[in-house]
Amino acid sequence: MAKKTIHHMDLETLVGVNREVVALTGESYDYSPADGRKLVGLVKEVVQRADNQEYEEAVAEKATLLVYDVARGQYFHAGNKRTALVAGLAFLSKNGHTIDIENPDFVSTVDRAGIAAADLDDLYAVVRVLISKTRADRRRWDSVVKGAVEAHKDFLTHLGA
Repeated sequence: MAKKTIHHMDLETLVGVNREVVALTGESYDYSPADGRKLVGLVKEVVQRADNQEYEEAVAEKATLLVYDVARGQYFHAGNKRTALVAGLAFLSKNGHTIDIENPDFVSTVDRAGIAAADLDDLYAVVRVLISKTRADRRRWDSVVKGAVEAHKDFLTHLGA
């Protein structure tokens, strides 16, 4: 049986997520060249993570790492945790899963990861409880991101206020 392909988010898409979430509050989407290099490393790390695991487990682990590192890394000048939430949802959507990014436990753990009060295992435990299967979203990444932002526009705007 052929191994399922995991659709990975690239740097351009990740930057696009930040652009979308900060546009809701009028902030600028920007990052330094040094942070850009770190973001490239993050994207590569997510691609390489969990390659020896079954599809379902690998998707959850890769999504968790993406969310955790964006929230913790503070790569963007604004909207890091909102970017982490939407990037995680978009990644999961492309790979046939979903998560409620408005769930208080999830939001709280992402928030704590952003201030180094939660680690990757803490976030993974929450993701494993909340993640569920759905149909894979076969639209282009930018459409998936815009859909995720639009579906949670009020929530994301409130978080950025």
